[in-house]
Amino acid sequence: MEKPTYRSSKRFMSISHAFAWLVIFVVVAAASAGSAGALALAPTVVPLMAGMILALLGIHRGLGSVDMHTIARYGRDQPAKES
Repeated sequence: MEKPTYRSSKRFMSISHAFAWLVIFVVVAAASAGSAGALALAPTVVPLMAGMILALLGIHRGLGSVDMHTIARYGRDQPAKES
């Protein structure tokens, strides 16, 4: 069985994941350096970015398993059945 390939989706999800981590590190570093703005943003930004990271991982894992299940069940070469 051949796995589905989603190069652009995977790339965009990886970029979003990397930027979410970057935002967390920048806010934490700025807050550690004593920035009042970063301290004010941290309670909002850090949980939102962590949620985004978890959502991206969940979407990737959840939809990937659905794709594999569909391919295993119906095959890749068969046309879709119309209802």
